[in-house]
Amino acid sequence: MDIHNFQLNDIFQQNAREFCTRPVMAMKYQPGLGIENGFCVHYSSAETYTREYMMYEGIRFFPSEADAWEFINRNEKQYVKVNGILTEIEAVYDMPEPVLYRKDANAEELDGLHFCFGEHAFLSDESEDYEFYILNSNCDNDVWIIQDMNGNIRVWDNTSDELFFGKESEYVFEKNDKGEYRQAAV
Repeated sequence: MDIHNFQLNDIFQQNAREFCTRPVMAMKYQPGLGIENGFCVHYSSAETYTREYMMYEGIRFFPSEADAWEFINRNEKQYVKVNGILTEIEAVYDMPEPVLYRKDANAEELDGLHFCFGEHAFLSDESEDYEFYILNSNCDNDVWIIQDMNGNIRVWDNTSDELFFGKESEYVFEKNDKGEYRQAAV
């Protein structure tokens, strides 16, 4: 119903509260600004006559793009365990990608990206050790870095499952008379 011409009395004015979406600070990611705190490199097994391409995968994290390129240029063989035997495998390396990342023992329980390579992970894979967000994906989506009012940081693009302002059940707030935002039950 779209009604514009009703007149509301003083009871509404006295009892109404103002609601808003969660206040956030956000910026669109732009390469070269230096907001990333590192780079990651995804690598996978090369195809052979007995093994398909990308049968094994891994991700490594580096504090700088130069360190990531050094890892790629060394072109070292990677290792996996096959039936309990350490096996050397040639790897194919992707270009370094800028990330926000931090080491965390509970990384798989946090909001960042999670890759589950499982038994197909290289022994050098670090993806389960870090909470991370890739900032410069190969798609055409704009990537946003968002900090909420509690200081939590996340990365968002228009393919994300959650809303720009956060999880659907948590994004309505009201401002109290002290100017503080409090989550509202609506």
